[in-house]
Amino acid sequence: MGQLKTEKIRVGDIPVTVVHPIEDTGNPVILYHGWSSEADFQYSKAAIFAVNGYTVYIPEAQSHGERGALDDYYKVEDYPIFWNTIFHNMEEFPLLSDRIHEDYDEKPFILGHSMGGMSVLGIGSVHGERLKGIVSFNGSGDWLLTHLFIQARFGLYVPKDWDMYDEIEKKSPINHVEVMKNIPIFMTNGESDISIDPRAQAHFFSVMEKAGGNVTRITYPLLGHFVTTNMLDDAMKWMERVR
Repeated sequence: MGQLKTEKIRVGDIPVTVVHPIEDTGNPVILYHGWSSEADFQYSKAAIFAVNGYTVYIPEAQSHGERGALDDYYKVEDYPIFWNTIFHNMEEFPLLSDRIHEDYDEKPFILGHSMGGMSVLGIGSVHGERLKGIVSFNGSGDWLLTHLFIQARFGLYVPKDWDMYDEIEKKSPINHVEVMKNIPIFMTNGESDISIDPRAQAHFFSVMEKAGGNVTRITYPLLGHFVTTNMLDDAMKWMERVR
């Protein structure tokens, strides 16, 4: 990656790729990847933040990359793994937070795309005091609504007595608005996204806004389930204002 130094570390059981800026400015971020992706595929995004002075920590999610990648991420029977991976990201965050606290005086921004964009909002609902801010690319903070949209998108039928339903509802960020309303949150969605339907995030944003939350949301016409350079630029402009 040219002049950017990268290294592989372990934080507890978590493999983490760290992308360092040319000049360390003391501004850490954690970047969470999406479903079916892996940490090694995030270098381009990480490099954009690193050349702007951020040190980027990229944790490998459970059931991805070197942590036991699945053969096929779109088998109906593996759908519970999607939610368990989000929950696992939430549970592991304190380990990453503690490591970053050892390296820097600053709290991190946490960023994520898709499943990662849902994970960062879930983390904020529990660990907001450890964060400088949240950036959710193509994510959702209304998890039950997203659960319904995913069923429609992929032709699933999951009865309401499904054993994970209550846990999704309990942990959904939209049910923790009072805890989250003071956390700076930036959300982006492609308006033509059929993977994580943007209407769920629109509902979460509306509820947060009515509660007086510190939230900003930008949508991009005709864009699907992608993170564009425009999204990254808009996120960094927002981060600079928050910082």
